[in-house]
Amino acid sequence: MTRPRSSSSTDRSSDLAILLAPSGEASSSELERLLAGLGIRVAHTVPLTRDPGAGKRAEVRASIDALARAPDQRVLVVVDRALDPGAQRELEIELDVEVLDRTAVVLRVFEQRARTRLAQLEVELARLAYEIPRVRDDGARRDREGGGGGRGARGHTEVELRKQQLRERSARLEREVERLRASRATQAAARRDVPRVALVGYTNAGKSSLLRALTGSDVLVEDALFATLDTTVRALSPATTPRVLVSDTVGFMRNLPHALVASFHTTLDEARDADLLLLVVDASDPEHREQLRVTREVLETIGATSPTRIVLSKIDRVDPERRASLLRELPGALAISAHDPADVRRLRDAIVAFFARDEEHDVLVVPFTEGRLMAEIRAEAHVVSEHHDEPGTALAVRARPDVLERWRTALPPLPAITTAADLVGAAARYGLRVAPERDALDASGLDFLVLHARDDAGSPWVVRTPRRPDVIASAQREARVLRLVAPSLPAAVPEWRVHARDVIAYRRIEGTPGWRFDDAGALQWAFDPSAPPDAFLDTYARLIASLQSIPVDRIHDAGVRVEAAGDARAELARAMHATRDVLAPSDAVWSRWQRWIDDDASWPAHVALAHGDLHPGHLLLDDASRITGVLDWTEARATDPSLDLAMFFGCYGRDALESVVDRFARAGGVTWPAIVSHTIERWAAYAVVIAEWALRTGDDAVLAHARHHLATITAST
Repeated sequence: MTRPRSSSSTDRSSDLAILLAPSGEASSSELERLLAGLGIRVAHTVPLTRDPGAGKRAEVRASIDALARAPDQRVLVVVDRALDPGAQRELEIELDVEVLDRTAVVLRVFEQRARTRLAQLEVELARLAYEIPRVRDDGARRDREGGGGGRGARGHTEVELRKQQLRERSARLEREVERLRASRATQAAARRDVPRVALVGYTNAGKSSLLRALTGSDVLVEDALFATLDTTVRALSPATTPRVLVSDTVGFMRNLPHALVASFHTTLDEARDADLLLLVVDASDPEHREQLRVTREVLETIGATSPTRIVLSKIDRVDPERRASLLRELPGALAISAHDPADVRRLRDAIVAFFARDEEHDVLVVPFTEGRLMAEIRAEAHVVSEHHDEPGTALAVRARPDVLERWRTALPPLPAITTAADLVGAAARYGLRVAPERDALDASGLDFLVLHARDDAGSPWVVRTPRRPDVIASAQREARVLRLVAPSLPAAVPEWRVHARDVIAYRRIEGTPGWRFDDAGALQWAFDPSAPPDAFLDTYARLIASLQSIPVDRIHDAGVRVEAAGDARAELARAMHATRDVLAPSDAVWSRWQRWIDDDASWPAHVALAHGDLHPGHLLLDDASRITGVLDWTEARATDPSLDLAMFFGCYGRDALESVVDRFARAGGVTWPAIVSHTIERWAAYAVVIAEWALRTGDDAVLAHARHHLATITAST
């Protein structure tokens, strides 16, 4: 009888395979493609539902005999599952042909595809781990064939000797792999502060084509499974400041052997350490859902938890109907053809926008003697503007928070700001020279000390300094919101000319606040709140409609918080229970809140951008009561679209709410049947929001305000 050939790489194009595979599974089709890449053609498929029994083995034996008549063809059996060594050996002995399981096939493909020294070593290590348990003495085979003779001590020694040799080889390879990995780790450490994107996804999903298109590099692009096993890292092109690195990683597939996942440490580290994961999905593949599931599963296995964005590649291969269906199924996905320059630009812009949304603003005053630090900042940050003065160069920059912090620690600490003179001096460091309108800082705000001032030309300025460290982070969020909304609104928003950790300054927007406190502390309204003018209602409706028309994907890309449709509802329900003891609502009011929370018909099915704190003090009006400007965007997010309307109702009443909702709809705003009643119920629960903020900050005055608001709420609308 012919002895099964060992599991070395297949090199004959005439090999034929009998494939044992579960009926109708896509994995068997993948296995056929892998075998074709090895020069093996599947001549016959035998359905397999469990381990092949005697009847199934007889069917396979008959197929082997039928195929083996041609003298120049070798026949082997391939099983589309992992086999333990004993089962694989039993099949080989009984069928008298080489038997490969899924793991062996993938290993052979990896051996063929590995190009760098590290990849080749990692594949060989995986192969050794696979082979060592399969080392057997051929005497056992002779026994089964009736050849006589036992294993004996010598046979046992030969098996153990062979295993020991393989283990020693594995140990030597492991030491070399560790050395190469250490070298790669050193290279990766040098890139630690550089923004990184990893292309991840199913094998042959189009990752290498996208890498070539995004970076302009000459990387291998081949229509084959596992065309890329090695990590390829290139810079995004055209170049950005700072550079953005894009890496292509080994593709995933169903039932990828765990030994190989573990072996491909280095390429998988690129996915684990990337700041953004682009999940590349072949839009033309009917198995895209399963492939996306496998990709997510592998990422979870290796601990890759960075933000993700789905990229539907090869979109040029699908018809418009499938494209629309995919985008409905995967909202927020980017549909891309690597061969369409406009599509590639959209993907590049999305990558740049992702990193821009996480950047922080600051102004760094770098002494003229710090030339090396200056060069580093210019290379790694986006420099918005610069100003030269006696202390050095003031660079207004946008950069990653961790990088900014490293630079700040290399510079002298900022002086404390407690007086108007301190704030004037701090503004001057950043190139803004103003004179205060008053000698004292305005301390009426919760978050900032404020200076009203004028520059040399007489233009009015608002100059602010944070009262607490946590305000710095909220100011960064507000800056992102202002960049997002400024082009879209019919009213002005602050344009921050100085944005540093200790100073924020902008030209004062013309207009009078919708309410303000006089010197005696009394609240003064700009008009009678019981009868808001038509001009106010019209401009308010247009403002909210414009705000809510900003697409959710733009909000997301700008780095502004986006809640799911049910998040606001769930959050309010949680907050009600968290604040119940300190607010002590009556049973009737509590029941009202719960009826509203549980009423599916009341809640909208969409989210929209909301200001989040749109009380009259944040609205600037002209003499005709038209809205000219909107201040303080710290609380802005995409959420329940009734949020700003609830504040409006609390200030102006139901008649004004119904009027403004009608105008909002005519201005293009999206409504739903219960919008008015839902808005009123949201206002009825507003005490919960205030109370939770009070508990978070420990502010007893705010808690008293929440209780005062609750006292105005009854058990019914």
